[in-house]
Amino acid sequence: MRPLLAIFSLLLIMSAATAANAASCVNIYYDRSPDATYWMGKTYATFLQNLMGHFPEYQQVVSTVESYKKGDIDKCAATIYIGSYFDNAVPADFLKDFTETKTNVAWLGYNTWKLGKDFDNVFGYSYEKISSLDRQNLDFKARPSFFKNILYKGEKFFKYGDFSQTQNGQFLAEFEQSLFKPVAPEKSQVLAKAQQNVTGEEAPYILRAGNHFYVADVPFSFMHEADRYLVFADVLFDILNAKPRHNDKYAFLRIEDVHALVPLSWLYITNKVLKEEQVPLNISIIPIFYDPLKQYTNNPNEQLLSMDRVPAFMNYIQDSKAQGANFIWHGVTHQYKNQFNPHSGTSGDDFEFFDVANNGPIAEDSVGYVMDKLEDGFSVLQKAGITPKIWLTPHYQASTLDNIIFANVFSWNVGRVIYYNFKAQGLTPSADPALWLETKAANGKQLRDQFFKDLKVTTGSKNWSGQFFPYEIFGDVHGQRVIPENLGNSQPFQNDHVTNPRSKEDIVADAKRNLVLRDAWASFFYHPFLFTTYEDGGRGSYPGDASELRFILQELKKMGYKFIDINDFTNKNTKFKRPEPIYKDVQ
Repeated sequence: MRPLLAIFSLLLIMSAATAANAASCVNIYYDRSPDATYWMGKTYATFLQNLMGHFPEYQQVVSTVESYKKGDIDKCAATIYIGSYFDNAVPADFLKDFTETKTNVAWLGYNTWKLGKDFDNVFGYSYEKISSLDRQNLDFKARPSFFKNILYKGEKFFKYGDFSQTQNGQFLAEFEQSLFKPVAPEKSQVLAKAQQNVTGEEAPYILRAGNHFYVADVPFSFMHEADRYLVFADVLFDILNAKPRHNDKYAFLRIEDVHALVPLSWLYITNKVLKEEQVPLNISIIPIFYDPLKQYTNNPNEQLLSMDRVPAFMNYIQDSKAQGANFIWHGVTHQYKNQFNPHSGTSGDDFEFFDVANNGPIAEDSVGYVMDKLEDGFSVLQKAGITPKIWLTPHYQASTLDNIIFANVFSWNVGRVIYYNFKAQGLTPSADPALWLETKAANGKQLRDQFFKDLKVTTGSKNWSGQFFPYEIFGDVHGQRVIPENLGNSQPFQNDHVTNPRSKEDIVADAKRNLVLRDAWASFFYHPFLFTTYEDGGRGSYPGDASELRFILQELKKMGYKFIDINDFTNKNTKFKRPEPIYKDVQ
C-alpha cells in the first residue's frame, strides 16, 4: 500500500450539486497525505466508488479524511475510510466519531494505531505490527512467502505474488497487512482469515464488531480473478446492510472478435455447441474488417471489408439471429489506422481507441473523431440488420473522454475498464435514452452534438489502472453501466498478446470460488480460433474440437449458474443508475 509498492493508478474528479440524504448516503474517505505527489488515496477511493455502483440506491459522498468535520459520519447510513498512506494524520474528530457512531463504519488498511485503546475496546484486538515479506520460507517456485491466502466462507482466495517480468529481481505483491494480538477476541467476528502460504500461520483479515468493520489491508492492488478484492466486494453488502439484487447465479458467455473473415466453420461449430448446451449465443461483432499491413491476407478485396458486403457471412448472421443471437458491438475496426498498435495492425488484434506505443489516448482523440467512427460502424451494423444495445471496448482500453462518450451513447457496456486521473467539465448528466444510438431517435445526432459540445476532459498524468467487477455496475465513475467479465478467457500460450496463460480449469475453479459471493456472475469470453489444434494455437485435439468450451459450459451449469439472456437483462435494468457522486474537498 505504500507508494513504492503501488503499480496501478486511478484518479477521477467530477462535479455534482446533489444534496445528500442522511438515510441513503455513504461517506467515502481517503488519504490526501502530506506528500503532494501521492495519488493512490484517490485511486483507491475511485475503485470503491465503482463497486458502489452495484448499489445505486446510495448517494456517494467522497472526501479526504483530512477535511473531516465533526458529526459527518452520522450524516450517512455508512462510512468507509481507506487508510492507504502509512501513518497519515487522521483528525481527532474522525477517530472519536468512528469509535462512537451507531452507523455502520469500515476502516481499510493502515493507521488503526491512531485509535489507540479505542480499537482494542471496539474489536478486542490490539495492533501489533505490519507483516513483511518472508524471504527465508520460499514456496515451491522459490518465491518469497507472505500472508497470501484469504480464507472466506469455506473458499480460499489469494493475493497475487510473483517476480516482475521486466524488472529483474523485483517481487510484486501486496504483502503488507496489519497484524493484531487478541485481547478480548469474543468482541469480534472474524469474517475472513489471512494465511501465510508457506508456514500456515493465520491472522484476522476482516473483523466485524457489530456496526464496526476492519479490513487488514487495502484490497485494491494487484487484483485478479481469485483475489481478496472479491472478498471485500462481498463484505460490502454487510457494511451497507444491503440485500442481494438477484437470487440466481448469473452466467454469461460472449463469442469474441467475430468479423467477416473469421472462418465460417469455426462460427457454425460455436452455434452448434451453444444450441446443444442450451446456452444463449452472444456475438461480439466487429462490423468492419481492416488489414492495412497485409498481415492476414494478400487479397486486395479482403483488406477492407464491411460485414454487409460478404454474403456468406451475412448468411451466418441470419442463421444466428434465427437461433436468438444477441450482438455486442466490439469496436468499429478493432485496430488503429495503418500501423502496428502494437501487434499486427489487423482487426481483432490491435487497440482501436488507445495508443499502446505512447501509453495513452490516440492522437485524434476527440468527441468528433469518436462519434464519427461510431456512426460509421453503426451504419454498417444497420445495413446488416443489427441494432446492438451493448458496447465492448476493444481490449478494454480507451481514454477517459471515450469512456464518457460510451457511457452516454450506449445503455450498457460489458467487460473491464481503465481509469485515469481526470477532470471533466461542461457535461450535465442525462438519462435521456434518445442519446443512445440503439434508440435510433430522429433527432439523436443533434441531441448528441448538443450534449457533448462543451465537454472538456483533462488528465493529470499518463497513469491509469484497470478494474474488473464481480457483479453488474449501475454507473462507474464515467457513468457507464457495466456487465461484468470476471473469469477472463482461455489462453493457451504466453506471448506478445498474453502475459498469463489461462486454462479451462482456472476458469472453472474461479467460478466455483465465486459461488460464495453475493450477486457474483460467471462471465467470460471465448475465441472461435481455439477450435483449432494446439499446434495451430488452439485448444483442440483435432480441427474443430470444441470439447474445452463444452467442458466449461457444463461445469458452470453443474454448479448452478444460469446462462441468462443478456438483452432481457439489459432491457429490465436500464432505469437503474447511481446518483451523481458528491465530491467534497477533492483536488
